[in-house]
Amino acid sequence: MIARTVQFFFSLLVRDLLGLKVVLVYYPGHLATAVNFTESVTGDYLAINGNRYVICDPTFIGAPVGATMPNMDNASAKVILLE
Repeated sequence: MIARTVQFFFSLLVRDLLGLKVVLVYYPGHLATAVNFTESVTGDYLAINGNRYVICDPTFIGAPVGATMPNMDNASAKVILLE
């Protein structure tokens, strides 16, 4: 439950303070965030409506931007769009 709260709060901060588009990425048993950066950022990403959303998971301790947590499958993840 705490991890989901962290993801939601993180996504709102990125969206509202940095003005970047974000989505929540739901995997069975885990929630992550993905960000549509305005410049090129390498790493794991999801293509959504012609935009590249790079995985940014603040609960994956020590992981760089673009790293998907082990055993999470981006191809089968469900995306939650945040307006």
